[in-house]
Amino acid sequence: MTIDDSLIKIMSNSNQIIANGWKADLPDGWEDRSMITLVGETDASGFAANIIVTRQKIDAPTSIREYAAGQAEMMRAEIENLQILDERAIELDGAEAFQRLQRFSVDGAQIIQQVQTFFLAGETIFAVTGTATLEAFDRSIPKRRGKKDKGRVTSKERI
Repeated sequence: MTIDDSLIKIMSNSNQIIANGWKADLPDGWEDRSMITLVGETDASGFAANIIVTRQKIDAPTSIREYAAGQAEMMRAEIENLQILDERAIELDGAEAFQRLQRFSVDGAQIIQQVQTFFLAGETIFAVTGTATLEAFDRSIPKRRGKKDKGRVTSKERI
């Protein structure tokens, strides 16, 4: 995972959005919350593994751990059978990050597994979520499960 200066600048600009070859000014009071969505092959069950990158600008000092805990509470409120299998602080390119492995079922049948990685770049918290069926998870979602992640954040702004 590599996030460079230009991506962070584009994703942090509150007056306009520049992405995928187009540019648009945002109306007053609007905020760009666009996402990056990567989709893999559809498996036999009809589910396509995916990786989604979201971001949220924060105003008040918030730790990665606090943000991740708030996200877990929202997930628990929305997904009745959510199981948090593992969560831990990790290091991402020398910066503090937090990672969670979780699982839930859809309609009581299909089991979905996710890995979420949260990190802070400037005043923006990024969440990278990899999702696949349990059967396809290990071959579909890149492994990022150590204390030190090989991903890189290449912003010159200290995270």
